[in-house]
Amino acid sequence: MLITPIDRATKWDSLSRSWLFSVLHPPERERLFDCVKERRFRKGETMLEQGREGSNMMVLVAGRARVTATSAEGKEVTLMIHETGATLGELALLDGGPRSANVVAMDNCLVLLIERRDFLPLLTQNPDLALRLIAVLCDRLRTTSLALEEVALMDIPMRLASLLLKLSSRYGMEGKQGRRIQLKLSQADLSSLIAATRESVNKQLRSWREQGILDEEDGHIILRQPDALQAIMD
Repeated sequence: MLITPIDRATKWDSLSRSWLFSVLHPPERERLFDCVKERRFRKGETMLEQGREGSNMMVLVAGRARVTATSAEGKEVTLMIHETGATLGELALLDGGPRSANVVAMDNCLVLLIERRDFLPLLTQNPDLALRLIAVLCDRLRTTSLALEEVALMDIPMRLASLLLKLSSRYGMEGKQGRRIQLKLSQADLSSLIAATRESVNKQLRSWREQGILDEEDGHIILRQPDALQAIMD
């Protein structure tokens, strides 16, 4: 794992390219930059813990992070997967309340840490920044609402087909064998993302492999017939 601190130029570039912070004028960005701290997390390490008080947010500079929620019975559900450039912990940043979910590092991750006391003054002085943050929160809410709707209205094949098509759209790369999803997810991950059992997901994937709809290679799913998955959705 890298331990060398990132230089000022890299920090500046990360904030400048962030969709959320790109609206800041140079003097505002400079003020924020002077308050930013960097932190590294090892693969598997908890970055944010559900239920704990929060006073900061993070910008993911390198690596991927999994957002999960845990029920009172201890059952864990994957809600979302974030990649480089994503912001984490916005809700607690705004209200100072407890974290609404866990965030776990899927790789060795590097983040820029921004404290609530430094961010709120910028937010009150910059309407564009406030609107962008609202858009981020709306996107989170829309994603959660759609996930709940799918669980309520769709059977397991439809939910799994929907997830694979979304993953293909976001992480897919065309190859000779088909569209390869460049994100490694285990069957446990997939089952958690669609609120199903691992056994049912395994059974459905095996059926689709036998039909030639998809294949798996080195932990990656390859969609050979994405139209067949779309037909299931339709």
